[in-house]
Amino acid sequence: MIDLRVAELLASRLCHDLVGPIGAVGNGLELLADDEFGMADDAMQLTSNSARQASAILQFFRLAYGMAGARVGTDLTPLRDLAAGLLQASKSELDWATVAAPEGLPDGAGKMVMNMVALAHEALPRGGKLTVEIGGEAGPRDLIVTASGQDAHLRPESLAGLDENIDIGELSPRGAHSYFTRVLAKRLGSDLEIDTPGEDMLRLKVALPA
Repeated sequence: MIDLRVAELLASRLCHDLVGPIGAVGNGLELLADDEFGMADDAMQLTSNSARQASAILQFFRLAYGMAGARVGTDLTPLRDLAAGLLQASKSELDWATVAAPEGLPDGAGKMVMNMVALAHEALPRGGKLTVEIGGEAGPRDLIVTASGQDAHLRPESLAGLDENIDIGELSPRGAHSYFTRVLAKRLGSDLEIDTPGEDMLRLKVALPA
């Protein structure tokens, strides 16, 4: 079970991510309503792009945090598309080649991967590449997300959320996400492993039990 404070912090994190694009939509509509300086085309572009970004964030976290991510099918293309949408407005790109789910992938694995993607995305402050591997050569039941880019690292708040002895009352919205991600891994009978396989690289791994 998730502490009520963790749920509140996750809601705060989601609202924080939405404030920017939704605020930009409002700004664009105001410019359209008062086109004194002939900026209608720019205003329409701003409104359209910001609306798409807000929609992408909502769809991604609907699966990552909500009940929609409880089950995963044999085709992982919808998950890949949601991850790509989350990164679209950033300086990071997604490398997710294999979309066929390994046989026996358990319920909750899709939600697990989405939360790993969001956590790894935070680790690329200057942009880079997120590589998602599900099964394959690394391990038939391994979920791996690798962040590659300049100064790839997890912030102190995120690292605090991964601490086994963390006081829930001291969690921040960013720390609540890493905490929730690790809880999901434990719920699948595993744990969240984090290492640095190379310079400017961070790897998140969940090895699912047979």
